[in-house]
Amino acid sequence: MADTFPDEGLDVILGVFPRGGTITANMYVGIFTSSNGTTAVPGASATIASMGSGYAEVSTSAGQWTTYARQSIASTTGGWAAPGAQTIWSVTGRGVVGSQVSFPAPSAAYAPTNPMQGFFLADASTSGHAIFYSNWSDTTAIASLAIGDVIKVTPTFGFGN
Repeated sequence: MADTFPDEGLDVILGVFPRGGTITANMYVGIFTSSNGTTAVPGASATIASMGSGYAEVSTSAGQWTTYARQSIASTTGGWAAPGAQTIWSVTGRGVVGSQVSFPAPSAAYAPTNPMQGFFLADASTSGHAIFYSNWSDTTAIASLAIGDVIKVTPTFGFGN
């Protein structure tokens, strides 16, 4: 499984701690597609606007997954487990686990040009900054969704030992 904190996400984190900055009221979970394989995630220089070659956020354009939208999680402690020692992806380390979110089912069959490879955390419901990218925990890409299919994500991230 691959994951990364891109530079723009680290800039946001370092703008809050140790500088005493403020955080947004909500974090947002989105889904990215990739033509680069199941173990790849956007690199350190990736931004929401330009995730890098072969990466993109799920499309909501006509004929695509029109009900897709980033899902919010409150930035308060109610939305995230207390930070500390967690078992993350079979590695014990320091991390947090967010509340599970469900993406709305598509109203028509959805088969993106490139498969859905994982999720990202952002600080805005549209645009904004990518804080973290991760593949699905089983590294299996999702090639399509049928009417009624729901994707559920429990965002988990941290620093492993």
